[in-house]
Amino acid sequence: MFSPALEKQRRQLYVKTVERMGQRLQAITEPAAMLTALGWGMQELDRTYEETPAKVRATVACAAGCSHCCHGPVDVQAHEVFFAAEHIQLNFSSGELAAVIERTAARRSRVSGLGSDERDRVRQPCALLRDDGNCSIYQGRPEACRVHHASDAAVCSAHASDADVDLDSVYIPTLRARMFAVMLGMDEAIEEAGFDDRSYDFGSALNEALTNSLCRVLWMRRKAAFPDSCLA
Repeated sequence: MFSPALEKQRRQLYVKTVERMGQRLQAITEPAAMLTALGWGMQELDRTYEETPAKVRATVACAAGCSHCCHGPVDVQAHEVFFAAEHIQLNFSSGELAAVIERTAARRSRVSGLGSDERDRVRQPCALLRDDGNCSIYQGRPEACRVHHASDAAVCSAHASDADVDLDSVYIPTLRARMFAVMLGMDEAIEEAGFDDRSYDFGSALNEALTNSLCRVLWMRRKAAFPDSCLA
């Protein structure tokens, strides 16, 4: 349970995000405008982190090149997939794009048909993880990646090898409450606007988004953006 003060702060962040994201979504009729709105939301997540008290941020063990959390499944909604896909299409060379498509196809093949518990045990590096341990789409990464922070990298390392290792003890309550309030506010506003709210496996859905232009058309029509085979 959060303290009354933190719960009030969390609630205020959530309500503010729902309202402001909702306002941005009201007049959207084309993908470019939707992606601009999503960019605002991602910036809000980053700003929320930066505005968290310094003494709280000082307990974060995550650092550049620390990629323990990049070896398990990432559950996302469709808007996060398109945000990442847009970043890739704008910033990657044709060769880099082809390599990402190949790696996400391999990911998709590995997890297709697996239940959530089985998928959680597929310990493979994210298709977007560089050899140096850094994210190749850092500015376009999903919400779950932006809100994940831990106080002990050794526990994260153990979890990367064994899904049964519990991460709850190394989450940072104050930071987690603030970040999740904004993340859930974004998702709630997008769902209220009628956009796809199903949960997808990030690698599988990203592969579909990069190889099937109709996905974005379906998304903008408020239909399911990706096939059931991409569901988390």
